[in-house]
Amino acid sequence: MNQKDFASSKVFYDTKHFPRGFSRSGFFSKKEADMLERSGYALQELTNGNRKPATPAEEQLLTVLRGERAPGTDIEKVWIKYLKHIRTKRVSYTTGMAFAMSEGGDFTDVETD
Repeated sequence: MNQKDFASSKVFYDTKHFPRGFSRSGFFSKKEADMLERSGYALQELTNGNRKPATPAEEQLLTVLRGERAPGTDIEKVWIKYLKHIRTKRVSYTTGMAFAMSEGGDFTDVETD
């Protein structure tokens, strides 16, 4: 990866999906978290179309995002991993005994044949 590839003067944070940071999320390795923090802003701008690709590596990322080729470099793999994580809906289920708590929770009045 060239120094001009995915260059940005801003550090990338995603406090909505990773409020404790990438490295403390348990989802990314230290190396991946560093890549996201260093290049994530440029990657996001390229993904959103707010930045034109300036290098061949940035052009290649766009072909990966369009699904024309599989991710090959580490930066492409970590960006795809990030995008999959933030775009996946998560459903959490809870269990409880609220119905048993109402009216004393006594089941002795149920008739059985």
